[in-house]
Amino acid sequence: MSWTQTIKELGPQAVLFLSTDGASVNGIIVGDPIVMESSYRNKPQTRIAAPMVTTDGFYLLIIGKRTARKLATLEASFSDHVINITRHGAEGDSDTSYEVNAIADANAFKALQKIKAKAFTDEALSDAIADAREALKSN
Repeated sequence: MSWTQTIKELGPQAVLFLSTDGASVNGIIVGDPIVMESSYRNKPQTRIAAPMVTTDGFYLLIIGKRTARKLATLEASFSDHVINITRHGAEGDSDTSYEVNAIADANAFKALQKIKAKAFTDEALSDAIADAREALKSN
């Protein structure tokens, strides 16, 4: 079996969770937030999918409402800043917090825009939304 086929069979490729302490992502926000339903410990939850391009390509970053509110305060920076989100708290910790920052790095922003031009398409977004819904069902 080829590498490509094996990776495809592993499941969602365009969904990103920050699930461990210190996990961090740098990228640019490339679309509007998408509200998604999930369950955590058998309780219904609302999650937000943030379309994001990183140096690895396009992802839907799945975050909670509190983190989404922090991200929303930086919306004016989406057009020219790299966004950093860092998790502080162990997996399963209900007191986990997220640090959200806008980084003024013109070179990194420009490089991410080039990746966006190749990786972020309507089809990629549709596929990522389907992948995210599937991943959230199993959480």
